[in-house]
Amino acid sequence: MVRIAVRLPRPVKMKDLERATGVSRETIRYYIREGLLPEPERPERNVAWYDASFVERILLIKRLQSERFLPLSVIKGIVGDPRELTEVEARALHALDGQIAPAAERAGAGPHPPETLARLAKRTGLAVKEIRELADAGAVEIVVRDGKPALEGASVAIVESWARFREAGFTDELGFTAGEAALYVETLTGLAREELRRFGARVPAKVDADTARRLARAGIDRANELIGLLREAIVLRLLAAGSRSGGGADAGDAG
Repeated sequence: MVRIAVRLPRPVKMKDLERATGVSRETIRYYIREGLLPEPERPERNVAWYDASFVERILLIKRLQSERFLPLSVIKGIVGDPRELTEVEARALHALDGQIAPAAERAGAGPHPPETLARLAKRTGLAVKEIRELADAGAVEIVVRDGKPALEGASVAIVESWARFREAGFTDELGFTAGEAALYVETLTGLAREELRRFGARVPAKVDADTARRLARAGIDRANELIGLLREAIVLRLLAAGSRSGGGADAGDAG
């Protein structure tokens, strides 16, 4: 594990931990719930103390996200229980070495700059509460910028995408809540881990680091395309099967 030299004179409360790391309490609590951070010391029911190890882990999480573009599911294996990260996953991470830039940056659009929750909510037409629900579902991460909760990078793009989902007519009244994002996070986390395992077992030992990084980036792009096409084909196939089944039942009733 990479160590970051941070020293606190004594265990601190949440507000001091926020100040020391620049990470919001919502995000810290999410890290704890997801197992990226341990439970703090709780001498009383409503009192929690955080020692220097919390600062070290939080800063490491941010570094792995910003410099290596790793998803939280993989970061959990690095900063949490070491058994969460398999040998082949570690081999893949070492080979890629954080050199995979997001697609938007490679296209020249650059990363999304930080945007406060209030401004992002107003711009997209979503409620701040709904963006927080997306964070609770693990779809986006809330950070602190200039003392205000904000989103940045891919999280901004995900909120924009969710807003378009809403504009298409998928409303709370129909039962589509921001919590729906948890389904995608859970499903895609499992898929991403399996992809990483297969890549780590097959590629790094056979090619140089530059080739491994190129293949990884190309693999992400091509897999995104393939997943979209397969998903649509599977949905249409299921709809067709349901239609045939319904038609057969109607015919039988008529006879």
